[in-house]
Amino acid sequence: MINKIKQFYNEHPERFYLILLGIFAFIFLAAGMWYYPLVDVDETRYAVMSRDLIGHNWNFLMLNGVPFIEKPPLYFWLTALSIKLFGFHEWAIRVPTLILSVITVYFTYYVGKVVKSPKFGFYAASILMINAYFVMLTRVAIIDMVFTAFLTWTIYCGFLTDFVREKYKKYLWFAFYVCMSFAFLAKGLLAIVFPCMIIGLHRILTKSVKEIFRPVNIIPGVLVFLLINLPWHFAMYKQYGYEFIWVYFILHHFERLVDADSLGKTRPFLYFIPVFFIGFLPWSINFIGSIVDFFKNKLFKNPVMLFFCLYFVVIFGIFSFASGKLPTYVLPAVPPAAFLTANFIYDRDKNWFKIPIYFGFVGVIVAVVLLKTVVYTGGMSELVEFSKQAQASEYHLITYDMPVKPSIFLHYIKDNADLILEDNLSELKKAVTKNPKSMIIVKRKNMTNSTAKIFIKDNFSLIHTSKKYELYRNN
Repeated sequence: MINKIKQFYNEHPERFYLILLGIFAFIFLAAGMWYYPLVDVDETRYAVMSRDLIGHNWNFLMLNGVPFIEKPPLYFWLTALSIKLFGFHEWAIRVPTLILSVITVYFTYYVGKVVKSPKFGFYAASILMINAYFVMLTRVAIIDMVFTAFLTWTIYCGFLTDFVREKYKKYLWFAFYVCMSFAFLAKGLLAIVFPCMIIGLHRILTKSVKEIFRPVNIIPGVLVFLLINLPWHFAMYKQYGYEFIWVYFILHHFERLVDADSLGKTRPFLYFIPVFFIGFLPWSINFIGSIVDFFKNKLFKNPVMLFFCLYFVVIFGIFSFASGKLPTYVLPAVPPAAFLTANFIYDRDKNWFKIPIYFGFVGVIVAVVLLKTVVYTGGMSELVEFSKQAQASEYHLITYDMPVKPSIFLHYIKDNADLILEDNLSELKKAVTKNPKSMIIVKRKNMTNSTAKIFIKDNFSLIHTSKKYELYRNN
């Protein structure tokens, strides 16, 4: 068997790499993604919002009955489409990010193959796929992977214009603008800032700026960008007016960049250095070696390596200077890091590549197990089960003295619930009087000093208790 595999590799190395990448993609990105429930808060919240688009106007997102205008719609459109096709299941909600991730892996292979060799492309694609960042954010369906995929494709298309014949350049530039358009619909202005800075700086340093501004490249590109993006933005402005401009553009673009105190996401300037080191495991040591190698061997004289260095520095640098920081923000810096690391490993001993792969196999198993463990011990599964029971028995559901949890509405119709956010006994009595057939979810630690404690004990029976929450049903 081993001899046959070696023979196939020797005869068809590119096919071998493509097949092996497919096997890796199944093991590291797909396997077990149905094994654990949706993760609070973002995954459950976005899943419910996407589901609620079906049968309604897909332009207008709602969160707990309130217009949600802080983010673009592409992620929600893709997730809603998946739910419509496959049903409301954990795996269906994660399918869009999985598909985009796998395409990005294969596109990375193609770029590496074009600029250097199939082996280099295989190394870069494998490194991109097999690291903590990429594995975790493919398996947890949130916006960052959708944005990263389309942004990566945008930058790849712009870069590849240096490697194709003249007659094909206009098609790549057109693809550049199309991918940028979808990246903009995924996360907004950064979809323009990053590609323009990365491609622009590289073109300036390699003295080939003029091609970017050729009318045959830029005019169709700008037109298709406007055609894709204007309809949704105009619909939002028509519906919400200046509030949309303030919340969407000013607060969640510029304010987040320069002053994120109000959003509670401020972090120190060097925040992403340890975060990226951990997120890029098991390749972090190799990546540090690639940085040393870049300066020691003057790889900045190599236009390809210079491009990937600029690609990484621009993304990592802008997010580091930004006031608002979350660990997931620097995911778009993983593709260039993968190429730099692949270049470091390429001519060295194979163990530099194989040993991290082995660690990756162990890591993905641990990650999947931990995901399920963390979710089930975090209280989310309790809320899912409690609300599912209320829905099945057709009881009105009341949540008392607790914030709104999107996981409650994975299996419960929101219109049939009263969400009492504070310890307010009069509000609870009103809800119960209006709906005699009710169930109440309370947080256990809040019940000790609750003003509603005696009322609930006298009028309701405790039917389920768990680590964080209790479920009561009226007598």
